[in-house]
Amino acid sequence: MTAPSVFISYSHDSDAHKAWVLRLATDLRERGVDASLDQWELVPGQDVAAFMQKGILEADRVLLVCSSAYVTKSEGGTGGVGFERLVVTGEVVQSIDTKKFIPLVRDNRGAPRIPRFLGPRLYIDFNDDSAYESKREELLRELLGAPLAVKPPLGVNPFSGELPKQAEPARVVGPTGITRAGGQVLTEPWFETERAVAEKGIAQLSLTGCMELRFGLHDELAKSQIDLLNAVRKSEVRTFGWPIGVTLENRDEYKPKPYGDGIRAEISIAKDSLSGRQTYDYWAVRRNGDFYLLQSLFEDTRGENLIFFNTRIIRVAEALMFASNLYTNLGASPDANLSVRVSHRGLAGRTLTSAGGNRHVFPRVCHESNSESEIVVALGKMRDALVNDVRKIVEPLFMLFEFQEFGEAIYVDIVRRFEKGETS
Repeated sequence: MTAPSVFISYSHDSDAHKAWVLRLATDLRERGVDASLDQWELVPGQDVAAFMQKGILEADRVLLVCSSAYVTKSEGGTGGVGFERLVVTGEVVQSIDTKKFIPLVRDNRGAPRIPRFLGPRLYIDFNDDSAYESKREELLRELLGAPLAVKPPLGVNPFSGELPKQAEPARVVGPTGITRAGGQVLTEPWFETERAVAEKGIAQLSLTGCMELRFGLHDELAKSQIDLLNAVRKSEVRTFGWPIGVTLENRDEYKPKPYGDGIRAEISIAKDSLSGRQTYDYWAVRRNGDFYLLQSLFEDTRGENLIFFNTRIIRVAEALMFASNLYTNLGASPDANLSVRVSHRGLAGRTLTSAGGNRHVFPRVCHESNSESEIVVALGKMRDALVNDVRKIVEPLFMLFEFQEFGEAIYVDIVRRFEKGETS
């Protein structure tokens, strides 16, 4: 199980109050909770508001230490300077729209004990120092998903006279990605629906070259839309351009949005401010973990009818790293299998070359339009098998360019550098 991440919001009422919060954060970390605290992570000159925003968005849960001063400041609006910006306001809670906030009452025996904008949320009362350990355990059980009282499974009506029926799992997938009905998990209707939406969007920009990703977990998942959004944000690999599963907040039309049983984002740019060219990104993920992406080719921002072999290796490596992060953050078992399909379209007439002058390749032309590769991977082994899996996916693509092949050392060098945050 991945350690839950927690961001702590509090007001700097006094040195004693700061010391109490530090003690709590330390206790949480020592007991398996990845707690984040300004006293450890903020340095002079750092943007406090940006630190809080990042902490709230990326954390699994947010603890609000509701002292009397904290409640007063939080209900006072968005003002304040310095460390007062670490106080969560109603505007912040409403914009996040999530149940991730947990109020902790400390040094506050009056009314209201928690900010009114939190509504009737249950809180944990830390006012009594003699009860600290028991309240800490109550908090830990909530954060670690270990409730003291576990709801028993529903039994069988003893008077029904019927034999109990075993509930069937929502998805039964074999080790090769074939469902019990005989179809492939990555061709289920949801994927085709998302493809139709994305192809309509990219066609409006008259772009023909694109990369498509499909991920389908063989195990069962059932996550909320907030869980999905937080997992995608935490899974981005920010090394090469816009990451796969990019989440932008600068314009409303680019923000991820809930729909149906999942979330989706579409970023369609008719003219990029830097390259002057068009770009398109579309991704969607649903409650069972299925993920779909269609994005225009980076190469089309650099020239006409090109494919960079090292860029394709990097993009596929990023896709697999993102998948590993995503399903780990969603709590999937390391033993779970995952079907992965990577497709490239609009290849006909493109020339295979290199991005930059450090890697040389003899130009070769492709006469086929599409390339598609599919593999099944074990989630817990994806990092160790990364180079080999990248090679399995892109070798068929390169072969379409007049039988182009690359040695293993090329794959190892490019992928390992990318893992370290380098592009080459």
